[in-house]
Amino acid sequence: MSEKILNETISLKQYISEKEYKEINQLEELCCSQDKTNLKLELDYKLNIRRNSEIGLKEINEFLYYVEDILVAYLGISSFGGSNIGEINGMTHPDFRRKGLFKKIFELAMEECKKRNFNKVLLLSDGNSNSGVKFINSVCGEYDFSEYRMKLFNKTTLESTSSIRLRKAGKLDGKEISRQNAIFFNHSEEFECFLEEEEELNKITYMVELNERAIGKIAVSYSDDSTFISGFGILPNFRGKGYGKAALKEALRLINEKNIYEIELDVECKNNTALNLYKACGFEELSVMNYYKLQYF
Repeated sequence: MSEKILNETISLKQYISEKEYKEINQLEELCCSQDKTNLKLELDYKLNIRRNSEIGLKEINEFLYYVEDILVAYLGISSFGGSNIGEINGMTHPDFRRKGLFKKIFELAMEECKKRNFNKVLLLSDGNSNSGVKFINSVCGEYDFSEYRMKLFNKTTLESTSSIRLRKAGKLDGKEISRQNAIFFNHSEEFECFLEEEEELNKITYMVELNERAIGKIAVSYSDDSTFISGFGILPNFRGKGYGKAALKEALRLINEKNIYEIELDVECKNNTALNLYKACGFEELSVMNYYKLQYF
């Protein structure tokens, strides 16, 4: 009996569409349910920054593998804050593994990363994903660091603090935000007008102020009934004085005012100061995401 020839298609995109968002979500739910692991695909962020296809393909971020019009493998490239670092995460349908499908889109992604001259490329894998670690080892990935995904499970009573205040950032804060990103996250200190884009993403960056002086920042991304905290930092000269805890509590209070109590964030596992701060405010560890750097970048 002759073997059926399947119709296979690889789709390369700069941004995902609503349809592709749903397809990737469905595949993610299937994989995570079967493997008992988590993925960090940044799908909500990616959907929100999609651009009109008439602009033309400038950078490829999305790699989708279809068999008979069914999405069976996906890989995405994420790059944030002008850091020139590419983060790669993806998955393959359980019934289509060990067939080389993911390797095909991975090789295409590597070509794209080289074109974009990334200084560093990181491969992400849940700490419990044996298949993910096995693949990363096969492409010579080297362990770099790990992050906890943390979540605030219980509603807490938070009062406004008088020591610091959070002010919604405006266009004039762009250079200061870029400067702080360079200090906190080693991002290149390049000013970009991103606040209007943040509005479209339902994301708000707040400046942490002490006596009307910006001593840090914190960003909150809102969805219908949950939020994600990112980009949080206090300038070195103001650390160890309780300002970080006060800023986080004020952010939580502002979120709670919108009747939202499901709040998540990521924190590097080695950052004991931040870990203790989040735990003190009621956050608990959900999962561990390991980051591996590719040796040839």
